[in-house]
Amino acid sequence: MADEQLIVVGAGPAGLRAAQTLVAAGCSPTLVDESRAGGGRIYARPPAPLPLDARALYGTEAARATAVHALAHLLAGQIDYRPDTTAWNLAGRNLYVVRNGQHETLPFDALIIAAGATDRLLPIAGWQYAGCYSLGGAQLLLKTQACAIGRRVAFVGTGPLLYLIAAQYAAAGAGIAGVFDTSPWAARVRALPELLARPSTLLKGIGLERALRRAGVPVHRGIVPQQIDGDAERGVTGLRWLDADGRAQHIECDAVALGFHLRPEAQLADLARCAFDRDPLTGLWMPRIDPTGAAACRASTSPATARSCSARSRPSAVASSRRSRHCATWATT
Repeated sequence: MADEQLIVVGAGPAGLRAAQTLVAAGCSPTLVDESRAGGGRIYARPPAPLPLDARALYGTEAARATAVHALAHLLAGQIDYRPDTTAWNLAGRNLYVVRNGQHETLPFDALIIAAGATDRLLPIAGWQYAGCYSLGGAQLLLKTQACAIGRRVAFVGTGPLLYLIAAQYAAAGAGIAGVFDTSPWAARVRALPELLARPSTLLKGIGLERALRRAGVPVHRGIVPQQIDGDAERGVTGLRWLDADGRAQHIECDAVALGFHLRPEAQLADLARCAFDRDPLTGLWMPRIDPTGAAACRASTSPATARSCSARSRPSAVASSRRSRHCATWATT
């Protein structure tokens, strides 16, 4: 098994844990990641000249971020680690990557895809103006460059990321025009029974809302965004929305961060010809896995390789590949 060519794509929490599990099983995987340092987008790090406090950057996730960064540092000396490397294509049992303008073909016997997720965006009039970012983009700029996207930022959308990033901006001292949540109060009430089954998640959400209140950030729920004001010369100048009672509202701002939950980065899984199923809860297409988190691979890999991909790491799951002859693994973060 140590002689098998194993590749992990993505050095976020799932990819790092998969690489750690493979190392513990005696394998020597290759870890490909487009970022310059491990941690993924969720735990992205500022450059070395900006040694910022983890608590200020990651808030309630500071302890996990620190642990993930430590794991990335530990693994770097035990695996073939390739940062700043983009996986741009996959065909047969070859992964095509590029780094610093240099292209390379990496053959593999088994592939673990831990590409993470990205923002799910919905178009709003004016979203093309300078100063309009995705929530993830706004967070990434704060973490990697210690910069806010504007002097007065409106956070628009729904989902936990909306409150997390707004709270992180508040903790960093950035100016916030408000949080504009499109989910109605009734939807929050309907979700309460499931949240009670995950008390730590519920408490984390309550903590984020408290942090926003302490910072004096107004939170508007049940809104319907109408338009982002601005022009090509000045960029974003304001936000218009309907409040929960249907009344038209307006606020001045110079930046907007948009996001309506997340969607998986599934391009590589699609290139690997994995089977997909539509998730009725989110309306998203997800790689197909069985109830145990793994699926059989119609691959020419050895049974030992298939086990090392699918059975040993809780964060990862093998996505079935009905039309291909290689093992493609889907890891979630």
